[in-house]
Formats: sequence, structure tokens, C-alpha cells
Amino acid sequence: FILFSFLILLLGISSDLKKIKSAFIRLLIQISLVIFFVIYNDFQLVNTKIYLLDKLLSNEIFNYFFISFCILIVINGSNFFDGLNTLNIGYFLLVSFIIYYLEITNLISINEVFIQHILVVLIITFFLNLFNKIYLGDAGSYLLGFAFSIFLINIYLENPQISPFFIIVLLWYPSYETLFSIIRKNIMKKSPMRPDSNHLHQQIFYNLNRINTFNKYHANLLSANLINSYNLIIFIVSVNFFSNSQIQVLLILLNISLYTFIYFKLFIIRYKKL
Repeated sequence: FILFSFLILLLGISSDLKKIKSAFIRLLIQISLVIFFVIYNDFQLVNTKIYLLDKLLSNEIFNYFFISFCILIVINGSNFFDGLNTLNIGYFLLVSFIIYYLEITNLISINEVFIQHILVVLIITFFLNLFNKIYLGDAGSYLLGFAFSIFLINIYLENPQISPFFIIVLLWYPSYETLFSIIRKNIMKKSPMRPDSNHLHQQIFYNLNRINTFNKYHANLLSANLINSYNLIIFIVSVNFFSNSQIQVLLILLNISLYTFIYFKLFIIRYKKL
């Protein structure tokens, strides 16, 4: 895990330093690293509580590729929504607090020291990011996406009392950000490989920034806090029903519906003059 996290970090650093400019090449390297990690560690999902999917997952090759796909979705989603101070780091900090709460209340079993170290690192990074002293870049966002996807899948595998949909709720935002962006760019006849400034957090930031009472810094932080405040509410509800798949599915559908509705409303407001 440490070795592949380091390789993912190096890939992000190469991107930040413009050593690997092609998004397609970066994606190919990501795919290679993730698939190799999954196969080498025999990383497999056993029970998703979705009958048809579980039947497909009984095939080892499909299982490897499915879990690799899920990890890649989170890695790239983490990069996609890293556009505002504290948004990305704050999101994963909230996830860490939720996991720590489950651990200290003995609802799940994980290494307490490990999660405490994660919290300390994320809290320090959060405040440095808050005051513009450090930025995640592709390196930080890739690393967080990879580490947390592996971390949460492991928690589910070791704690079968958890609903698999609870893990999806904790990772819903970067996951849906990726899937929505791919669909959106295809509809707009744009390459999914090309970056743009039309993600949800950028729509929120643009609409707040155009209000005279906000400067860019305040609009930046307020946009990030609005998104993470919503996710905090969702996580609090979710953690109280962490073994109830029906409620977790409803939360996922709520998140997807609200994201899509708010996105198109803000998109129309932003571009209606054009």
C-alpha cells in the first residue's frame, strides 16, 4: 500500500510539474498501477448485497476490474473537485471523523492509532490549505483518492455489519463528480480528458463571486464550506444507519438528485447571458 501510494504520488507530482502533460497518458498509468495493486494484493469484493452484481463478481477477472474501476473513479473524482481551498481536504477530513467515531464507539474494528494519525495529518493540512500555505495539486488529490478508496474498501471487508452502500455514501461526491463530468462532457461534445471550469464547485463559486459582497477568497471558502456542510449533514444521517442499506440507497439517490438539479440551475444562471 505504501509503495503504490508513493507511485500514485509521483504520478501526481509529474503532472503538477508538467512532466506528464497528457491526461490520457496519466490515466493509462493510473489504470496500470491500480490494476497491478488490486491483482497483486488479491483485492476482491465478496458481497455487495446486489444479487446480479454479486453473481458477476464471482468471476475473479471481473472482480479485479470492477474494484479497479471503483478506485479509479474516486482518484479522478478527488482531482476533479480539488478546485477550492479546504474543499477536498475538508471532505476527506469529514470522512475520517465519521470512521473515527465508529471506531471509538466500538461499532467497527480498525486500527485506532492509524486513524488518529490520519486525522492529525489532515487537520494540519486543512489549516495550511485554509490560509493558502499549501495546495494539494494533482499529487495530493490523487493520493487522497487512492488512499481513502483502499482504506474504506478494507473497512467494509473487515466489518461485514457495514452496508456496502454506506461506503458509497462516504465516497459519493468524488465518485459522482467523475461520472457526471464524463456524461456532461460527452453531451457537450467535449473530450472527457480535457479539463474545464464547469464542475459544481466552480458553478457555486462563480455565482457567489459575482455578488459584490464577496471577494474571491471569501467566495472560495464559502463555496467549499457550503458543499462540505451539506456532506456533513448527509454523513451524520448515514452513520446513524450504517448497516441499513435501504436508507443508504435513499441518501445516495438524494445526493445525485440534488447535485444534478443544483448544477443545472447554476449552469443556466451562469451562461444565460450567452
